[in-house]
Parts: sequence; C-alpha cells; structure tokens
Amino acid sequence: MAATFAAIFVYGKPLFALHRSSACRSIVKITNWESGMPNSLAYHVVVNALEGKAGWTPMSRFVSAVSHAISGHLPYQRYHAAGRARTAEGAGAGVVERMVNDFLATDINPGYLLLSSFQREADVLVAFNAYNQSAKLGVQTSLGSSGYARRLNSGSRNSSHNANANANANGADGSLMAHGDDPDSCRQGTLAIVETMMATTRRNAQLPSGAERRSLTTTAKILGVETSAVGEVALVFESEGHIPIASVARKLGCHQRTLERRLRESSITAEALRQASRLVRASHRLSSLDSLTMIAFDEGFSDLAHMTRAFQTASGMPPSLMRKLMRLSQNTLPALSPSL
Repeated sequence: MAATFAAIFVYGKPLFALHRSSACRSIVKITNWESGMPNSLAYHVVVNALEGKAGWTPMSRFVSAVSHAISGHLPYQRYHAAGRARTAEGAGAGVVERMVNDFLATDINPGYLLLSSFQREADVLVAFNAYNQSAKLGVQTSLGSSGYARRLNSGSRNSSHNANANANANGADGSLMAHGDDPDSCRQGTLAIVETMMATTRRNAQLPSGAERRSLTTTAKILGVETSAVGEVALVFESEGHIPIASVARKLGCHQRTLERRLRESSITAEALRQASRLVRASHRLSSLDSLTMIAFDEGFSDLAHMTRAFQTASGMPPSLMRKLMRLSQNTLPALSPSL
C-alpha cells in the first residue's frame, strides 16, 4: 500500500501532523481536483464549526442536532467558503479542533454513532473509508495504516494533469501536504474528527460495556433542555417508538395543538423529533440479530426501502453497509485502498 500512496502523493508545505494514533502515521493531500461540483456535500459538524456562528443557544444546538440526525450533510460550497474564511482569519488548528469537538459532543447522526462505536482503530479505518466512498462528498478522505489522504471529488478536466504533474513527492514524514484550493481550516476540521474518532475508540476499548449509547435524550441532557417541551417529546418518542403526536400530547397531559405550538416556538416539529428518534433507535439495533426488514417495521418505516432512503439521506450510507461495518472481523483488517 505504501508504494501505491507514493505514486499519488503531491508536494506542498507541511502543516501539522497526526501523531496521537498509531493507526494513522502520515497525512497527505491527494491531487487538487477542481472544487464546486454540483450536489457535492460536506459533513455538518465541520461546516458548523468552521462557520463559527454567534448566537447559538442550548435549544438551537439541540434543534440542529435533531435536524442533522435526519440529514447529516450540508452543501460543499458552504464548507469550502467557511474554510476559506477561517483560513483568511488565521484561525489556528487548535481553534478549529475545539469547535469541531464541541459539535461532535452533541452529534447523533447515525454515521457518527457508527464511527464512534468501535473498539479497534483498524475497524474505524475501514468504516471511515467506506463512508467516504458511499457519501457524495466534495472532498473525500482516505485513512490507511501508513497515510491519510484527501482529494477533491472527481469531475475536473484538470484532474489527470494534476495527478501526473505532482506524482513524485510523498508525506512519509507524517505531515499534511497542502496543495491548491483546499483551505487549511478544512483539513484541520477533518483532522479533528479523525483524532476524536481514534480517541473515542481507545476509550471504548477500556470501558466494560463498550461505547456509550447516544440518543436524543442524552443530547438534551448535555445541553440542559431535557425538561423543555422539546426534550419531553423526544423522551416519549425514544421510549414509546413511532406513536402519533396526539398520543404524545396525551402522555404529556396537554392538547395536541398546544404541544405543536410549543414545539414551533423552538423551531422544531414533532415529525422531526419522531424521525430523528426513529433513525437513532434503528441505528442502535443494526448490531442485533434482527433482520433489517424487522427493524424497519418496528421503528415505523413503511418498508426496508423507506428505511434505506432515510439512512442514505442521514448518513450517506445504507443500513446494509452500516450493519456490515458493525460486524467487522476483530482479527482481520481488509485491504485499504487510497483510491476512492
């Protein structure tokens, strides 16, 4: 694999190193392909962190977490613009890392629930690469035992020229290689996610019961909104499943219209809470022996195809792929290819 990496590494100025994880020793930037492809995406955590908007409240953070549990990606152009702005401001890697980790602490997207569930770094590598191959990302990142590679997604007329022109250098010294229009802050945001995933994996390995089980209610508690109407509705959906909003209102001792009005005041709907809860509940069941069809039926999806579409929209991966990744062999690491 090292020989393959050497054939596609590009030159550039070293910026920073991924040094904490023994599974990822070098960081490199693959050939600069033209950005701005239509419909390409970026993970919401990095976008929100890079934008660094003021005015977040605990409730708006919770509403955002629910929204991104349902749809976990934002337009690539927004990600790229935020990265350029942060880089122009001179924001350091530490600032970007802190902001990314702050948003990751309340992330309940099914994809991140998967990536933060492992106890072996080797399994994280496979799962992270599978996510990058499956999701429609504007910049794809590949992790390997001897490298960390990024490339702008295919579609540029200049991609072959750039690949051939820059094929001689490598990043074997453990540095991120910068080239072209891939803002430093964007790479720093991705690095922060990788570091957090690896740290979480090592922590999971030390826990008797493995990874924590995140949910809407655990996130509401972190943000201090568990006693709000939004938090109470989330708790009902998580404990009771996909029941009608009228039934939720009865359980909470109020009229449906009153409950819906209180939710609107927080800029959220009962359907959003129900859908996010449904996805999180289904995510936690993917490691079970239940069939995907049974999980889809139990959690209120009309059929397996409906659940598949919902997971694809949420995480960029179908539930069948996520289940396979959850069942990765604990003894064998499949071959990793840097070409996505």
